[in-house]
Formats: sequence, structure tokens, C-alpha cells
Amino acid sequence: MAKFVYVVLHYKNIDDTLECLQSIQEKYDAKIVVVDNATLQTKEKKQLMIYTNDIIELEENKGFAKANNIGCQYAIEKYKPDFLVVINNDIIVTDSEFEEKITKCYQKNKFDMLGPKINTNDGDSVNPFNAYTTIEQVDMARKKTIRNIKMLTNPIKRNLFNIYHTIKYLFKKDIHLKNGSQPMKNVPLHGCAIIFSKKYYQKYSNVFYNETFLYHEEEFLYYRVMKDNLVSYYDPNIECFHKEGSSLNFSYNNDRCKREIFRNQEILKSLNLLYDIMKDNKKI
Repeated sequence: MAKFVYVVLHYKNIDDTLECLQSIQEKYDAKIVVVDNATLQTKEKKQLMIYTNDIIELEENKGFAKANNIGCQYAIEKYKPDFLVVINNDIIVTDSEFEEKITKCYQKNKFDMLGPKINTNDGDSVNPFNAYTTIEQVDMARKKTIRNIKMLTNPIKRNLFNIYHTIKYLFKKDIHLKNGSQPMKNVPLHGCAIIFSKKYYQKYSNVFYNETFLYHEEEFLYYRVMKDNLVSYYDPNIECFHKEGSSLNFSYNNDRCKREIFRNQEILKSLNLLYDIMKDNKKI
């Protein structure tokens, strides 16, 4: 039995994944499961095998939740860990006492899921996560996303928006959000780095809600927290670094328009699903 197993989702950007794995193994002789969303080349696989032989090569891109669930199930069946550390491939584990602090936090708080302090270059990746927690918030977000898609797919509206956006941000001072400075219980957690306890994963057939492709996984997890009286915990004493957005930027070659259309379409799918679940008060 392994006390910790890391599940890392890989998509295209091998340099990020290698840096992530190195940041783990330079601190711990860790069990690592890499899940590839149908992008891995033979040369790249050999590079990953320096760090782990537990590499799952999916035949198609299954997105975030489904791919991570496959990796988590593999890790659970093979290693039966006390903790599943599920992180994006653009996460760097910077804390030299990462596992020790997680263990101490669990002994004290008996969490189902734990979120660390997430550091970034510009401070826009935060814990606790500012999730939608009511059906009214979800409905407003759906309507806004529909408007965004209509604007992005209409060249005239898109050009007008770009002009407006450029002028607006010439005069707007950047506001960077910051991580919470105090531990907090039963709060939404950022999906790029979550530690799940055995207590959590033994309750569910899938670690993440399995029906989304990308975006708003945090809201589905938090819905479980509220619906099933789970313990989600934010501990700012446990830290990592997030190179946010690098995987998506890489995959679309920085073509902002295509990236934003794709992003909003996937956001809308997730929001519609979440709205229906909340409306019907379903368990997930």
C-alpha cells in the first residue's frame, strides 16, 4: 500500500509534465500515475518512464474529469493509497514538506478533500475557489456564456468587442486575486490541485463527477460537499505553483479567438448540466 499516489493529467505539453514529475520525485520516492489524453509520442513516453511506469495512454481525448477518474481508479486498485494527489501537469510541487503537511492536516481535520495554497506569477489562481454555489448564480453564468458565444462567432460583434476591450483595459488597473491567508473549512477548491483522502474516494464510484469534459469541475465537487456533508479544507501552509493556462494556450497555438470559442462552449455544457442537477436536487 502506498500512502501517497500522484495522478497527473498530460495533454500535449511534455515539458510541463516533465517539470511537474521532477518536482515530485526530487522530494519523494513517489508513486505517480500519468494519464495521457491521446497526445503522447513514443519519444515522450520514454522521457516519462524516467519517473514512472504507470502511464495510461487513452485512445481519445476524454477531457478533465473522465481522464482523471481513469487515472484515480487505476491508482486506487493498484496502490490503495491513503491520499490521491490529483494535479494538472502545469503544477510544480514547491513545498519541501508537502506530504508531511498533508498527513498532519488529515490527522487534525479528517478532510475528504484538501486544497493547497496555489502560487502563480500573477496571482490569479486562488484557493478557496470562487465557485457558483446557487442555482441563480449558475443561471446568470449560463446566460452570460451564451452571449459570449454569440459575440465570438459574429465577426462584426467580435471586432467591436475587441475595440471596447482594448480601450477599457488601457485605463483599468489590474486587480490580482490572492490566496486566502487562513485555513478554511467546507469551501470550494481549485481543480488544478486537490488531495483526496481514502475516506472520500471510498464513497464514490468516481473521484470527479464523470459527465463533464472541461470546466467547472470545482462546482460539481462542492455540490457533493454540500449535499453529502463532506469536509473540504483549505490549508495555506501547504503550497504548490501553477503555470495556469499553459496547456490550453499550447494546444491552440495562442489563437485567442478559437481558444475562447472552445472555452465558452465547454463552459456552457458544464453549466447546463450543473443547472439541471441543482434544479432537480440530485445526488451525484
